[in-house]
Amino acid sequence: MTYEDQDLPIGCGCEDHDLTPTPDASPAHASRRRFLRSAAGLAVAAPAMLAAACGSGSSSSGAKQNAGAGVTPTSGASTSGAPSQSSSSPSGAASSSGNGLPGPETADAALLAHRYDGLKPFAPAPPPPATKPVNTNVDLPPVISHIPTDQKICFLTIDDGAEKDPAFIQMVKDFRIPITMFLADMFIQDDYSYFTKLRDTGYCTIQNHTLHHPDMTTLSAERQLAEVTGQQQKLVKNYNTHPYLFRAPFGNSNKATQQACKQNGLKAICYWRATFQKQGFQWQAADKKLRPGDILLAHFRGPKANGKGWPEMHELMTNLFRIVQEQGYTFARLEDYV
Repeated sequence: MTYEDQDLPIGCGCEDHDLTPTPDASPAHASRRRFLRSAAGLAVAAPAMLAAACGSGSSSSGAKQNAGAGVTPTSGASTSGAPSQSSSSPSGAASSSGNGLPGPETADAALLAHRYDGLKPFAPAPPPPATKPVNTNVDLPPVISHIPTDQKICFLTIDDGAEKDPAFIQMVKDFRIPITMFLADMFIQDDYSYFTKLRDTGYCTIQNHTLHHPDMTTLSAERQLAEVTGQQQKLVKNYNTHPYLFRAPFGNSNKATQQACKQNGLKAICYWRATFQKQGFQWQAADKKLRPGDILLAHFRGPKANGKGWPEMHELMTNLFRIVQEQGYTFARLEDYV
């Protein structure tokens, strides 16, 4: 059995929920498993509750649907570090090494070691392929959890937006690595400007994660469309950016989700192969090792959003970065490959 063929649950994306996997209600589900929350109505709960429960379900199934050529985004980031309005659009994404920004290899090694507990600069990502390995020229947006590649690269995605640690903005500037943010309005509406600052570093792109963070598979097609369309409109209005990637909350999507994405110009539904927790990764791979092209899921978490006992966001990311470095990987920009 190959890594791509594994169908291993990776849990809900948080340590403090015991979620039970249930069979798909229909073959139209994009993922092979979905994990249902034990509390009804969680989609309208307080952001502090939901921030600890974003990632769920199985994200192993989508990658095999993709092959061939995809659309080719190009960079909209300026040399000043502020992306243009099209920085997250299909015509606007670019390589982290080719968008006019300093690459991770130019980061100050002494500063990183001092400020982030001995970490070092990441190696530069290899140039992305001329033809994108994920084919989005298909009838419905494909569901993916990894990128076909033989390079030792992975892709950092961060969900929700509940925790807004100012030190994390500086961390992004210090490490100079690409990050894809999947933002839900219910988490970010109290401080849209925080994510403007992250976007304006030039290293962070903004993508769609719904308005209210519901389990999409529990909603009618009409309500799914409202969740996707509403957030698309919010992100265009607040960030002058046109997302083209989507992540369904809890890792649960079906054909109606794909159709809602298609109606909004979203080209792919992105899941993951490992989820970062308070103490480390929740791995999908049995050997707890990264594979080339893995999409990694983290969340905007910390003591303000999640309560006493949670590390600050930049401390969580320090631990994540250490694991990636120890396994000999670096980060590439997801939008360069999808």
